[in-house]
Amino acid sequence: MKKRRPLAADRSPLAAGNWTLWSVFVVVGVFVLSRIGYYLAGVRFDASSLPWFWQFIDPALLKTNLGQSLWYLHSQPPAFNLFLGLVLNLLPGQESAVFTACYLLLGLAFTVTMLLLLRELGVPDTPSAVLTAVYVASPACVLYENWLFYTYPMTVLLLLAALFWHRFVRRGRFLDALVLFVAAAVLAMTWSLFHLVWLLVLVLALVLLRRRDWRTVVAAAAVPLLIVTLWYGKNLAQFGQFTGSTWFGINFSKMTNSMLTVPERRALYDSGTISAVSLVPPFSNPDKYYSTLPKPVPTGIPVLDQEMKPSGIPNFNNPLYIDVSLQYGRDALAILKAHPPAYLRGLAESYLLYFLPASAYLFVAGNAGHISGLERCASIAFNGRFSYHSDHSLRSTQPSLYYQQAFLNTGWFLILAYALVLILGLVFLLRRSSLINHRSSLFFLWFNVAWVTLVANAVEVGENNRFRFVTDPLVFAFLAALAVGWLARRRAAPSNGL
Repeated sequence: MKKRRPLAADRSPLAAGNWTLWSVFVVVGVFVLSRIGYYLAGVRFDASSLPWFWQFIDPALLKTNLGQSLWYLHSQPPAFNLFLGLVLNLLPGQESAVFTACYLLLGLAFTVTMLLLLRELGVPDTPSAVLTAVYVASPACVLYENWLFYTYPMTVLLLLAALFWHRFVRRGRFLDALVLFVAAAVLAMTWSLFHLVWLLVLVLALVLLRRRDWRTVVAAAAVPLLIVTLWYGKNLAQFGQFTGSTWFGINFSKMTNSMLTVPERRALYDSGTISAVSLVPPFSNPDKYYSTLPKPVPTGIPVLDQEMKPSGIPNFNNPLYIDVSLQYGRDALAILKAHPPAYLRGLAESYLLYFLPASAYLFVAGNAGHISGLERCASIAFNGRFSYHSDHSLRSTQPSLYYQQAFLNTGWFLILAYALVLILGLVFLLRRSSLINHRSSLFFLWFNVAWVTLVANAVEVGENNRFRFVTDPLVFAFLAALAVGWLARRRAAPSNGL
């Protein structure tokens, strides 16, 4: 009997000396050429969100009062506003060019990191280069790369953390663990979905998976974990909430209160189940709440006292919204208890939105219009979206038909891909398989896909396909590694007399 050939997933590609630079040149070349092509097609970096996005501090305050504004920021973790403030202060008048350059550099980092992760997972050079090139040249990737928001940086950071998780599991080096946890801490300090609990689970999991290196894990995680914990503690001391964002109640109300019909909501109010706050749509202007909640006492701190930004958008960092969020949260729980179908509607809508193509998102629609034909072809080929007919007016008049249309509009390939990762990933974590040999590495991919898919969709509805964009590269990498393992096993089978 012939000796069994090692599976591709059994190798450590970089350590084995079969790593070649040509694939790096290829994918970087594809990145550059694709960006030139998209530019010629009319795609431009969109920084128009800066003055009015809810998550951003007023640019005037970022320029004149950056430190104080960040210190008293409670509605969002501070990292992305710090980035905005640094650009506005260090290079005034050149903001758009600097943001464009920063996101192009992020795109390069995305490209190289994706390639390295695929190689670490055992995908050979040529398939790694081809798969990476296809991914980074896809319309969705380009659209988010050209939009000033934290979604694209978060995607790059999560991919980077996945790479260094794998490298640490394989080599046990302190530097790999340190990069991993620094990236994870920046994620937690940028987007509240990546909660302190999420970070603690990563630390605990790595300690358990690499027990002989537990001291290295703890040493690498100590400072990043401390920084995130101190920020939560700062919010507890200042605003009474141990959290990265005080918006939870408002967001969760969209899963319950916003799913009620007007008669259902009025009946719950008349019965005393919910307060008058829940008669106001979430994220309304401050004056809409003053009849039910007291106006906050001025603090002398602009980022707290400001009610409306110069752009005409409410300042959701005003302390009023802390009380508003708490009341929405209490009412949401009351609705959940008194009228569970409302939450089930919210879950249905969140998952239907989640599996829409990421390019089908309002704030990238401007650039998407320049490449509408390519974007539609990509949605069919990569996401499996075959229907584009949706009538939102049916939501209140014919809900069953509305949800039927929404279901037909989803990306069927996306549903299949995520189901495969969540189900097979759990199976592979619980039992060994020759398809995926690096179970310890697999945990990071599976856990983060599960975290975003289950947690984000359980507590918020409205932008769910944007949430999914962040974990799409992890799903892509998992399926690529799975395919390589399956093909390698098929090739090896005849050698074993099977």
